[in-house]
Amino acid sequence: MRLIDVDIFLERERQMEEEGTIVRDTTTILKVLHDLDTDYAILSHRWKDEVDYLEITQLTKMENRDEIRKRGGYQKIVKSCQQAKIDGLEWIWVDTCCIDKRNSTELSEALNSMFRWYANSRRCYAYLHDIDVFPTTPDHETFSGSKGWPEWFSRGWTLQELIAPTDLQFFNKDWQLIGDKRNLACMLMEITRVPRGVLEDGLAAYGPSVAQVMSWAADRTTTRVEHRAYSLMGLVDVNMPMLYGEGKKAFLRLQQEIIRKSSDQTIFAWDPTDQTPQACCVLADDPSLFRDCHDIIQIDSKEFYSELSGLWNPPGNGANRGDTGPLQRRNHYFWRFLFPQQWTIQMQVFHPFTVTNMGIHVQLPARRYGGYPLILQVVLACKREGSLEPIVINLSPWRTRYYRFTGEVKCDLLPTSFQHSQIILAYEGQGASSGIVIEEVGGVVASLLDQCAAKSGMNVGYNNEHRFGVTSAEIHRVPGRWLQISPSVHPLSVPFSFFFTVLFLGLVARPGAILFFAAAMIILAIVWILSEASAGIPFIRLCKPECSSRGEYIIGSGMEIVVLRGRGRAVPSITHSETMMSFHVLQDVRIVVIILGAILFVSEGLFLEPSAAQRLLSLLPFLAILVLLSLLPFCQALSKALRSWSLIQVLYRLELRKYTFSTRITGIVFALLLLRTEKAAEVMNDLLPITDTKAWRRWKTIVLDRIRRGGDFNIDTTDWDDGTWTDREREMLVGLFQNAHDAYRVFERHLAESAFERPPA
Repeated sequence: MRLIDVDIFLERERQMEEEGTIVRDTTTILKVLHDLDTDYAILSHRWKDEVDYLEITQLTKMENRDEIRKRGGYQKIVKSCQQAKIDGLEWIWVDTCCIDKRNSTELSEALNSMFRWYANSRRCYAYLHDIDVFPTTPDHETFSGSKGWPEWFSRGWTLQELIAPTDLQFFNKDWQLIGDKRNLACMLMEITRVPRGVLEDGLAAYGPSVAQVMSWAADRTTTRVEHRAYSLMGLVDVNMPMLYGEGKKAFLRLQQEIIRKSSDQTIFAWDPTDQTPQACCVLADDPSLFRDCHDIIQIDSKEFYSELSGLWNPPGNGANRGDTGPLQRRNHYFWRFLFPQQWTIQMQVFHPFTVTNMGIHVQLPARRYGGYPLILQVVLACKREGSLEPIVINLSPWRTRYYRFTGEVKCDLLPTSFQHSQIILAYEGQGASSGIVIEEVGGVVASLLDQCAAKSGMNVGYNNEHRFGVTSAEIHRVPGRWLQISPSVHPLSVPFSFFFTVLFLGLVARPGAILFFAAAMIILAIVWILSEASAGIPFIRLCKPECSSRGEYIIGSGMEIVVLRGRGRAVPSITHSETMMSFHVLQDVRIVVIILGAILFVSEGLFLEPSAAQRLLSLLPFLAILVLLSLLPFCQALSKALRSWSLIQVLYRLELRKYTFSTRITGIVFALLLLRTEKAAEVMNDLLPITDTKAWRRWKTIVLDRIRRGGDFNIDTTDWDDGTWTDREREMLVGLFQNAHDAYRVFERHLAESAFERPPA
């Protein structure tokens, strides 16, 4: 770092002030020294009319040196050097003139090292140019542009200049001492919201979360947008190159660097505003979104997993009431013994983040909303001070990544336990803007998509290649209570259940078996079969009347989509069905049943004398395994048939009509005509992520206008050809409008056939 030689600078200033002449010698004002080996002072101030590196070094050769010496920035250097000499310090660093900003490498090094330079200084002088005494109450009339406090407290760079130095002294506009950081700690905490422990003991001793550090900078401003991020590098202990011109991307890049070296999940706990997109990246685009995060702290893994069971207990049960007995509380050892899942959860540790070009790979506990397939709720390992519940956020999946969902969800969470999900969080861009297109599906809807993909449809087009399938699926009524269970069993559930049924029945049938052991084996067999069924069978739950979920969706976005429409609560009720038991709970049940079965098997052998028949029957498990392997293809075929049958039984009012198109554009226009949604433009952007060229914009504008007005698609060249198109663009537009016309013809035929099959009552 370059430091000002206090004695040489003051001597040069004395010669210019008193004698008007300068004794030129080879001694320089600035000298390069190491911050760890030097005792130096450092200046913290608000920039005004400053003196730069060239002016401070070449001052004696400049004709306008008298004008430079009259600047407020130059006088600050003089006064700070005089104060340093009084304090017995020979060197001082001033950011305006000790950095050659013409050298980008030197500037980048200085910005990355600035927090360390302030922390290693012997004394820091904070010059408050706009006050006489240190304020004790906000003055909004005098300091209207800085929230009622001196301007020094509103700047982005002065935050680290407040926190980093051990000895920070405040001076008023006349360079009179008005206090230091320690004796003003309480007042500084009120002004800046920085905790007193940080001011007195330092950042490392206090250990704040990332969200807390960001909250301190939420209301501060900088001259350049990039400096909002660069001024925080030292506070969060990261380094990164300076890229001027990147704008708000600098703050996103800063958060990515934080994630690469820290597993602090408070970085995701920012608060959206009215201007925040409904589906945005999981990282905040500005520190101001952390304004109310000053009390968000991290929690360790043991506390985190112990609080999860209480966070997602169904409303109205005993776990949420204050009059529950000890055995009704989920964290009691009695429940932990009955449900081994609790033990395995508390032994888990936080998984590190991995940042790739795809996004942020992280494992988080998650749960879904009933009837709202686009939204996933995840729990973060952080909480507000004084609260017991961890913070939750909503995510929306789109094209293999998850985006932060900031809209309102009026549905209840499904009454199932959380599941640890490995997800990819998007750190830039926006998610699906329509809220209609669903890529990730499960349960009944997944079976519906599979069935539609295998179904042959009506070919549309002039060539023999029909690759894009669009299925119109309408449902206007959900099944009754007796049909709410969908028998779409997982392929492995049938063979598992069959195998252990045979095994347990064989063990029970052993000659001479004691009645107690026989009954116990039967009970274990029943528990096992019910567990396998509960983990493999999705259940349809009727959505509440106030459910905010839509009545129309597009399922899938590849080469096969389903336009799912209906009335009332039919569509929201089936768009996402959940199993009664999660897979990780099923694993625990399997382990417990196997252990108990082994104990019963060994215990029974102690009471019985071995015989030839018993030795023969001991081979029964091995025979059952052979039978299982031989019947596995049959079980998989049976499971597939059950899924198809479940669609007939559960969605018995479903009407399917499939069309296959030779081009994707024709199929998507047809799907938009079926939906007739006011979000046609957003749906088209979700399904057709095409280059935003002039020709495409013109085509989309005309097509969307025809869809909105319900007009025909007999689009003549005079409707769009203004003579400015190239031959290639004109040929492309003619083909695109022909595709839209073909889609409208299919749509008219679809309406005619639907009206014929279902005449109005």
